[in-house]
This record gives sequence, structure tokens and C-alpha cells, in this order.
Amino acid sequence: MLDRSLAPARTTAHSGLLPALLVVTLLTAMDQTIVATALPAIVGDVGGRASVGWVFAGYTLAMTVAMPLFGRLGDLRGRRTIYLSSIAAFVLASGACGVASDMHMLIALRILQGVAGGGVLVMSQAVVADAVPARERARFMAPVGLVFAVSSVISPLLGGTLTDTVGWRWIFWVNLPLGTLAWVLSYRAVPRARSAGRGGGLDVPGFVLYAVAITGLVVLATGQVADAGWLSARFLGWVGVTAVCGAGFAVRMLTHADPLIPIGVLRNRTVAVASCLGFVNGAAVFGLVGYLPTVVQSVLGLRPTMSGAILLALVLGMMVSTVTTGRWTSRTGHYRRLPLIGCLLGAGAMSWLATLDQSWGIGRAAAAIALLGLGAGFFMQVITIAAQDAAPPEHVGSSTSTVSLVRELGVTIGAASLGAAFAAHGTANDLGAGVETAVPAVFTALMLVLLGGAAVSLALPDRRLSAHVG
Repeated sequence: MLDRSLAPARTTAHSGLLPALLVVTLLTAMDQTIVATALPAIVGDVGGRASVGWVFAGYTLAMTVAMPLFGRLGDLRGRRTIYLSSIAAFVLASGACGVASDMHMLIALRILQGVAGGGVLVMSQAVVADAVPARERARFMAPVGLVFAVSSVISPLLGGTLTDTVGWRWIFWVNLPLGTLAWVLSYRAVPRARSAGRGGGLDVPGFVLYAVAITGLVVLATGQVADAGWLSARFLGWVGVTAVCGAGFAVRMLTHADPLIPIGVLRNRTVAVASCLGFVNGAAVFGLVGYLPTVVQSVLGLRPTMSGAILLALVLGMMVSTVTTGRWTSRTGHYRRLPLIGCLLGAGAMSWLATLDQSWGIGRAAAAIALLGLGAGFFMQVITIAAQDAAPPEHVGSSTSTVSLVRELGVTIGAASLGAAFAAHGTANDLGAGVETAVPAVFTALMLVLLGGAAVSLALPDRRLSAHVG
């Protein structure tokens, strides 16, 4: 059998694919956090204060649930059509969110927007596999990763600016011109690759079981039913439904002819290890991002604007490592040591941040956070590329969605756990109070998570990324 890593690279004519992906990434990344600063204005306009949290949570949960669905559909029906349809649906849902007349309507539309966003997120990574050799993919995707990181950091500021000037509805309407541009660019650039799958139908009952199980897991992980008591009927009911649906979904994967997530994907060692590393990166790094400004603001006494700007150090670190590793994998095809290096750098940053106290200056804090970003960038994109390259062509979409799903679950569980840890040391009305007391334990725990990721990375097969498409 011909070694895929030694096969000649296929020349691609999709020079417009990168600009299309950059606009699409900007579009979807902004909507994950742009509503954060607009929530008070939204409540003041449409009411529904008790349900306002679901404006954000509904979007992210729907996006997480939808990922394997679109990954499998792309494998079965072809990725180009699914991708373009997802972008169109995202734009339409965004426009509809801007005309919502009450909170329940807005939440329902945000859920639809999240479903479409899940398709866009997974397919934007999967369509690259139809056009760019795996060895070139990390370098090709490096600007996309940077746009995602920068957009996630600046979008709350943009949301606040739009809300203060033209009104909160424009945080959704701004997607209309951006989305239209993204669709036109993608229509011209995304390759018309034929599906590598053998056809078949989508396992709808399996998807329902999966959706309920994931929803239950997220609800339990975020503590949204914990206030009822650990032995309450409500909490135990969620545990029971989650366990039963999770077990039912596992049985469907083992027995159904066309499961939502093919069992061969999970049995692939590279995909399994990449998914674990995605969870580690999501939980330890991106789960922490939302709390870093609060930590440095509380401990160092910085103003809110300066504490938010310090996240740019994280982006700078990611920029250096994603560009460097992209060039390395493109030249050599080797990637096995990159997650190990990234996890060890991240663990070192967490160990350094565990000593954070009032004696630190802003420069020292920025350096530690930049080191954390440097470590994350070493394997943020490489793990997805490795999973795609290790999977057979008919499972590229499913392998992509599996890694993305586990990473998003890591972000959700990590953020919930960190929020609970900081809240336990604060007061009822002030999260910042007592944060300094929690810093050593929290960052030490995150260091151990990253060291665990370093150990897991040793199980990656010693192989080179292929130099051809498909």
C-alpha cells in the first residue's frame, strides 16, 4: 500500500478558500461572546430577566449538539452543500434575532442560530480537507485560528459599542453583510468534492438520544439543577435521563448500520487521543479565558478595560506558536511532539500563575498569560488535522466533529468548574472577592490537567501527515 505521507501533493486551485474561511470564522466567533455586553440592554427592551442566561447558553448548547449531525451529513451527502446551507441558515437566523419581540422568541432564534453555527464551525474545518493536503493544513489554517482568537476577545467590546450607539439589535444585524460576503466567497471557493461515503441514511433516533444526553450532561456540568439539592428528584431525574439516553446512544453506535458517530471513528487511536487533547485545551485554557480578566482585575486592582486588554497577550502567544507549528508541519510532516510541548508550556504557565499576588506587575501577568497562549497554539489546530488525516475519507467529517464536540464540552465543563471554584471563595454579590485566595488551588489544578494532557499525547502514533489531498 502506498504510504500517504510520501504521496505527491495535489495542486489546488482554491486560492479564494482562505479569505472565505476568514470571513466565516469572524462571523461565527463573534456570535459566541458578542451578546455578553448587550444583555442588560436586551432585558431592558424585551424583558425576561430570569431567562436571560439562555441567550448565551442556548446558542452554545445548540452549536455543540449540532456538530456531529453536520459532520455525518457532510460525510453522507457532501460537504459543500451542507456548508453553504449552514451559512445561509446562520445569516437568516441572525436577521431574525434582531427583530425578536420578547425573550422567549430571542432564545428560540438563538438556538436556531446555534444549530446553524455548529454546521458552519465543523464544515469550515472539514471542507479544507477536500482542498488542502494535511501537511499544508496547519500553515493554511493558522490565520483562521488567529481570527477566531482575536474575534473572541474583541467581540464583547464590539457588542458594547454597537449597543451604546445604534442599539443591541445591530449585534445580530451586523451578520447580514458579513454573512452574505461569506456565502459568496464560499460559493466560489469551496471545492465541489464528491462525498467519499457509501451513502445511507441519518440515524435520527440516535441523534435524539445523543442530543438529550449532551443537553443533560451540560445542564449537570454547569450546576443549573444543583441548587435543588444533590438528592432532589429534579437533580436525580436529570442524572437518570442523561445516563439512559447516553447508554441508548452508545448501543445505537454499536448496532446501527449508519450511526451518528461511526464506531470506527472512536476506535481510531489518533482521533481518540486528539479528542482527549481537545478536551484538555478546552477545559484548561478556553474555559479559563472568561475568568482571566476578573482574576487580574481582582488581584492586581486593574481597571476593567485594562484587565480585558490583557487577553491580547494570550492571542499574541497563540499567534507565535500557530504560525511556527504551521511552518514546521508543512516542511516536515511531523506533529507528534507538538501537543506534548504545548501541554508542558501550558502547565509551566499555570504553575507560574499559581503564584499570582499583589506584588505582580501587569508586565509579569501578561508574560505568564502569553506563555499560556504559546502552549495552547502548539496543538490547538494540529490535533484536528491529525484526526482528519488518520481517518478514512468517508469519516473526515465525523472525525472533525468529534474532536470539536469534545473540545466544546471541555470549555463548558471547565468554565462551569472554574466558576464554581471562584464563587466558593467570593461573596454572594461579588465574584471578585476572595479570588486571590482561590488562585493557587485553581491554577495548580489546571496545571495538573495540562500535565495529564502531556501524558496522553505520548499515545499519539509516530507518523507523518500526508502530502496529498484525500
